[in-house]
Amino acid sequence: MSNVDFMSSKKTLYFAYGSNLDFEDWSNWCHGKNADPSGLVEVESAFLPSYRLKFHYYSGGRKGGAADIVEADLGNIVPGVLFELDDYTLKLMDRKEGVKSKSYRRKQVHVVTLDGRIIEALTYVVCDESIQNKFIQPTAEYAELIRNGLSKRGLPIEFLDAAITPQNSDSELNRIFVYGTLMSGESRHSAIDYPDIKFVGRASSKGRLMHVSDFPGLIFNDTKQVFGEVYQCQNVSQTLNKLDQIEGFYGYQHDGSLFNRIISKVELNNEFIWAWTYLFNRTDGEEILSGNWHDRD
Repeated sequence: MSNVDFMSSKKTLYFAYGSNLDFEDWSNWCHGKNADPSGLVEVESAFLPSYRLKFHYYSGGRKGGAADIVEADLGNIVPGVLFELDDYTLKLMDRKEGVKSKSYRRKQVHVVTLDGRIIEALTYVVCDESIQNKFIQPTAEYAELIRNGLSKRGLPIEFLDAAITPQNSDSELNRIFVYGTLMSGESRHSAIDYPDIKFVGRASSKGRLMHVSDFPGLIFNDTKQVFGEVYQCQNVSQTLNKLDQIEGFYGYQHDGSLFNRIISKVELNNEFIWAWTYLFNRTDGEEILSGNWHDRD
């Protein structure tokens, strides 16, 4: 293998949240530069927690606001897609994102996949000197690129809609799915038994339920179900901060958490919604075949 072939075989994981969700848009840009678009290879969908989408950068090429992500309180998420880039395509992406002109810059982030894995990836954020201290309306065409990219992968569009409607401040994922000691009638239910945390309904999520000790753990499994309850939180940041301590979750950059906080697709009243839940970060325990902690005995 030649040195050129070896270098081109290196891969970078890249998290896209904006127009690069649309491969046709990416391809058109590449063709306009006489470049090969095929090095942008889709891997899987993912969420970026504790960030939110924002439009405060004017793109001359887009003739309107272009998407950025900024750090935000617990409960905020940005849906997107992980891609693999070879070295050639990474340089192309730098060019498209305007790294040399200081429009966007690279940033390393931790994203959560739909099956609960935590992955470090590269993304792009607007450079400080290019940020304007105001909302900049994106064109309908640009917003539609993002909306279509999310919708066709079954990802939520509510956070995009909130970002392009600045008077709408409700941009958090404010639902939690509990399946063990936090459920009604169980030992730690008092931790969420507050007037600002409302019971929504009984629900289920994909996974295996393990009897660990005096508490259960959910392990992702695509063929089985775990049953629990969904709650809606008025102050989701405060609630998640409390639950992180209870569940032994130390943050996405730490490997030693007992549970990892993830975004789960939950079936509620014959519809699918997204909710926060906690995935067991171990493999011990005996499976509760019913998937219901209430039936552990």
